[in-house]
Amino acid sequence: MSIITISGEMGSLRDELAEDICRRGGLECVDRRTLMEAVAGLVDMSRDEHQLLAEQGPALLDLNHRRRRVFAAFLESVVLQYAQRARAVLVGRGANLLLRDVPGVLRVRTVSPLEIRAQRLARQEGLGMDRARQLATVVDQQRRAYIAHVFGADWSSPLSYDLVLNMGRLSLEQASTTVLDLAAHAEFDLSAESRRLLADTVLASRVRRELVADMDLHALEVHCDGGVAVLTGYAADQQGVNQAKELAATVDGVSRVESRLEVSPTMSKFLP
Repeated sequence: MSIITISGEMGSLRDELAEDICRRGGLECVDRRTLMEAVAGLVDMSRDEHQLLAEQGPALLDLNHRRRRVFAAFLESVVLQYAQRARAVLVGRGANLLLRDVPGVLRVRTVSPLEIRAQRLARQEGLGMDRARQLATVVDQQRRAYIAHVFGADWSSPLSYDLVLNMGRLSLEQASTTVLDLAAHAEFDLSAESRRLLADTVLASRVRRELVADMDLHALEVHCDGGVAVLTGYAADQQGVNQAKELAATVDGVSRVESRLEVSPTMSKFLP
């Protein structure tokens, strides 16, 4: 069984589908609450920040620039570490994009007509139809903005997914069966190469989160191959380049650091 990611519109039964798949397939459900609690244990956040992010992950955009970068880096690392366990369903948070280069990951999206989603939300939340429509629209806008900001991707593009399910026409059982049947195919079983790529991706995310948390670097990218970490981006001065290389070398699993960081005299204009 491979890793499954599920993204979806508000009210399209995304969470319910994830829970049903996990129940029937014996998989671990990594939902919003699980991820937020894991990140909160790693990042020093105020009570207000924790509440904001626990209620709605895309509220990350309401944080200041630096806090936003730090939180996004830690969230990315946590999502990937859960993925490395395999036999898990990852709900939202751009997991489909974080794992897009790892063969064998099944990326699912749920959609439904707005009116059907509003009816579900009205029943679940005790809302009037107008308020339910507004809620669905606003949350979708937040999720779209979050994915665009963090990943530079179109949240609703079908090209970001392997399977798009119209939950306005399918029952939960039908959708769950479809996903589990597809996930059972050999193409969605993590190969040794997929596991290696995933391990490299996890290590790169851990290096990146340490650099983002402790330093101001612009356009930072980290790629790992085995234990070799390659850093690209810009630092304000040579001291920053040296510090980044030294810090990356302290991350468990890194055997060597190759720095391609450049010194930018205009670096300060990129910083908050």
